Amino acid sequence: MNIIEMRSIYRDNLSLSNDESDFIYKIILKELCNIDPIKIALEPNFNLSSVSENKLIQKMKMIIDNYPIDYIINKKNFYGNDFYVDENVLIPRPETEELVDWLINDHLKIDNQKRVIDLCTGSGCIGISIDINNSYLDVTICDISTKALKVCEINKKNLNSNVKIIELDLNLISEVNKKYDIIISNPPYLHPSESNQLDKNVRYEPEIALFTPKDNPLHFYEKILDFASINLTKKGLIYLEINPNFTKEFNQILSNYSINHVNFKDDFRGKKRLVKLIF
Repeated sequence: MNIIEMRSIYRDNLSLSNDESDFIYKIILKELCNIDPIKIALEPNFNLSSVSENKLIQKMKMIIDNYPIDYIINKKNFYGNDFYVDENVLIPRPETEELVDWLINDHLKIDNQKRVIDLCTGSGCIGISIDINNSYLDVTICDISTKALKVCEINKKNLNSNVKIIELDLNLISEVNKKYDIIISNPPYLHPSESNQLDKNVRYEPEIALFTPKDNPLHFYEKILDFASINLTKKGLIYLEINPNFTKEFNQILSNYSINHVNFKDDFRGKKRLVKLIF
């Protein structure tokens, strides 16, 4: 089968526009078959090997079943760098890039070291992006999932990062061996009742990285604030991604802590999803 014939199969079987189907086809050609997509235009009769042909058909069937393309190619671009991702970690979102950008831009002119900890790190995309963009920020990333931390190790190596990686269960908070100046986190914040509103491909992402307990949609924010109460320096900063549907409840729990300043920021969709606290 040649490269054009396979493109037609993708177009016929994916419930997408030709442009969208072609985009996915080109990604799989390049990333998994090591075939330059320019051959579609320059060598339309280029014959695919049986290995490439089988791989393309197999991955097309996964796409039909709404399996995320990012997991298929084990790659997601985040803040200008390609991160390894698999089913053990959440696929990074553009809203989270805005959270990272906020912290980085706030600290462009610092000339003394500050300690940063990224809680519920997942793939490590937040902490590693911060680390490789500012040498004055000494970054630690942590997660409860040992499988997620293995993904972090891959990304640390691939991106030549100096982050420290530790396993940490926010439900078992105690004083750590050093204080942090900055906490940043995109914790699980979807309530289970919101699951029917999610795209079909989200079902492949780890529930532990998506959902809060049924009885407390603010569970992880309370745990982060408890952590901050013990392990954050005086006037330390906390950068969080939050659920826009629970902004009122989030404000209510802040009253239980000694917060000096609260600054909400809308994401690019106009939703109140980002917040910075001065503790």
